[in-house]
Amino acid sequence: MTYQKSLRDSLRSPEFFITDFAKFDRPSTLHAGFQALSEFQLQHKRLPRPRNQEDASVLVDLAKKIDPEINDKIVTELSYEAAGDLAPVVAVIGGFVAQEVLKACSAKFHPMLQHLYFDSIESLPSALPSEQDCQPIGSRYDAQIAVFGKTFQEKISNHRQFLVGSGAIGCEMLKNWSMIGLASGPTGIIHVTDLDTIEKSNLNRQFLFRAKDLGRFKAEVAAAAVAEMNPDLNGHILAKQEPVGPDTESEIFFHLPSTDSDRILDIYDDAFFAQIDGITNALDNVKARKFPIMLQR
Repeated sequence: MTYQKSLRDSLRSPEFFITDFAKFDRPSTLHAGFQALSEFQLQHKRLPRPRNQEDASVLVDLAKKIDPEINDKIVTELSYEAAGDLAPVVAVIGGFVAQEVLKACSAKFHPMLQHLYFDSIESLPSALPSEQDCQPIGSRYDAQIAVFGKTFQEKISNHRQFLVGSGAIGCEMLKNWSMIGLASGPTGIIHVTDLDTIEKSNLNRQFLFRAKDLGRFKAEVAAAAVAEMNPDLNGHILAKQEPVGPDTESEIFFHLPSTDSDRILDIYDDAFFAQIDGITNALDNVKARKFPIMLQR
């Protein structure tokens, strides 16, 4: 009874954990919105349909019974996205929750007691998808389609990306890309290069690697790991071990003297970059970034 009373009091008079000081009014609206979302589920045995105005109106009315001062537009967007699920956002919230659990278990730091509402409405495109575009198609990406639409999903599935570095940063990038289906379409491809091999010290933070992988090339192991997570990437992710720099880029690209042409390998030449839609720098030290390719283009 004491716990239930404490929970009710907390819901009625919450203390919010502010993550964006430009949105002081947002947590109170979301606090009412999420309670309304629970009530919607109890009444309808489902979540609001993606981009459905009828369900959104019902959710707004439920939220206003809890807090008449809510921002209607924000609760409407909450209804539109309620059926969605985005892997990168899950990673952010999961990391935060894990941190708080460790605090509570270790008693080394005090865990957070406030209500946290994570809001990234700015991530939505300026040209919002239609309700029809957000309907499920029976794929593993339906929860993402519910937010961004089928047109967006098709575009990223045929994206061609070049990742430089597959250590701690690169592992996180590859994991998120595999979960969202990046480059999983007919013309999609991910090139990942890293000349390093896996060491024991890497295992505590480069989560795609295991003890059995010690001594193997990072790029090869990381590529195989994310393809196992999402079989749609099989044949769409290529691992390399060559660094990006003057020794592996074309003579025309760097305008090197002709006397140096005998050491040019032309791995990352103009033809290679002409077929790439995006480049991600996941290198973790200044020396490795000596020739940042994005600045050379």
